[in-house]
Amino acid sequence: MIGHAKNFKDNDNIFLICDKCLWNVTCLNKLYLHDILGTNSICPVCNQNQLSSFPVKPNDSFKFAYPK
Repeated sequence: MIGHAKNFKDNDNIFLICDKCLWNVTCLNKLYLHDILGTNSICPVCNQNQLSSFPVKPNDSFKFAYPK
């Protein structure tokens, strides 16, 4: 959940996805994340607090499969 994102450094890259509506964003800077979500960590589309976060490291790739 998004609570894990608070452990990242401000300049780490983070991929976020809403578990409810699948809205997603890749943040190249955690400070931008605060601009989007504020301090309440709520999805800006569906207003739910069900967000998952994944670190994005340089030269790493990953595939996220979400069941339909």
